[in-house]
Amino acid sequence: MIRDIIAKRYAKAYFALAQEQKRLLEAQTELIEFVAFLGEQTELQGVLYNPVFEVVERRAVLNSILDKFSVSSSLRSLLNILIDKNKIAYVALVAENFSVLADAAQGRMKVEVASATALDEKSQDALRAEFSRLTGKEVELAVAIDASLIGGIVARYGGMVYDGSVRTQLNRFAETLRA
Repeated sequence: MIRDIIAKRYAKAYFALAQEQKRLLEAQTELIEFVAFLGEQTELQGVLYNPVFEVVERRAVLNSILDKFSVSSSLRSLLNILIDKNKIAYVALVAENFSVLADAAQGRMKVEVASATALDEKSQDALRAEFSRLTGKEVELAVAIDASLIGGIVARYGGMVYDGSVRTQLNRFAETLRA
């Protein structure tokens, strides 16, 4: 819980800076790419996340890595602040929160859909169109298979859940029979 609050605070600050610089998409892409890179580097995480190492040492390691890539001064500053405050382990959460803010500002929304079976392209297009109509935003679908649903779908977006799964309908039916 506290991690989410902290990550949102840094994401909002970085978002405001990126918006002021008129480089939302670039900042979002750059941050996501860094998080993906860091996610693959377990040894680097062990150094950057570990408070046993002095801040100066962790900062030096981070900056030597960043020197090998062409990153903006804004991202470099954000990452150095996270190192200084011992919050670099939250960088993935910061990226998630930043993406939500950037997507909303650019009229996009991510909808996570779980289905009992794989959805064909036509079904995905129909879902994308319906959620676009409901939200008034460009929708990006993230589709996953969840065999426990039996049938139907569960969609999550913007803190809301639409549950049209057979499992839920059967549970409701059972509750009605018990009553």
